[in-house]
Amino acid sequence: MQKAKEIDEKPIYIFKVCMLGQERVGKTCIARRLCFNTFDVNTKETLGIEFYTKDLPVIVDGENTFVRISIWDFGGREQFKKLFPYYINGANGIFMVFNLVDLQTLLRLDWWYEKLIDYEQADTPRMIIGAKDDLVKTANEKSRVDDLVIKRFKERHNETDFHKTSSKENCNIQLIFKELVIKILDKNKLDYDQLL
Repeated sequence: MQKAKEIDEKPIYIFKVCMLGQERVGKTCIARRLCFNTFDVNTKETLGIEFYTKDLPVIVDGENTFVRISIWDFGGREQFKKLFPYYINGANGIFMVFNLVDLQTLLRLDWWYEKLIDYEQADTPRMIIGAKDDLVKTANEKSRVDDLVIKRFKERHNETDFHKTSSKENCNIQLIFKELVIKILDKNKLDYDQLL
């Protein structure tokens, strides 16, 4: 029987992770797959901001503890963009999310990159995420975002970290959060032995 977390047990670190990108690219599905291990093809579009929390086990100085991730899922519609300065403030990590079968959602990430510079978040650890990889197999070839286009986009924004994900197939969801948390820990020179 697994021991339940004691009430007074507190995370060693708490990180705010923001998910950026146009509406309907799959941000909410990624957060829900991580936090609840669920997927709903009829997920409704996020209006404003939704919040999720996930604890990831970590070993620090030989002791088992956990990192708490506070996930801020931001609605990508035009009318919510005015909330961006409040939303991004204090972010420790950022996912730049686009839909792998909609080129415009990748190109529109440029707006978010400009805003990161405007609000002094350009150095915040981040990762580009190509969502809905399960749709690539059956999509019309013209709909798919070409790997060369992704490569050029990464180069233009001086990015190295990119993963394709599928919330439906639970592909790379745990991985992207672990990798981002490691980037946050390393950038802030925080002590840890191993993220589990």
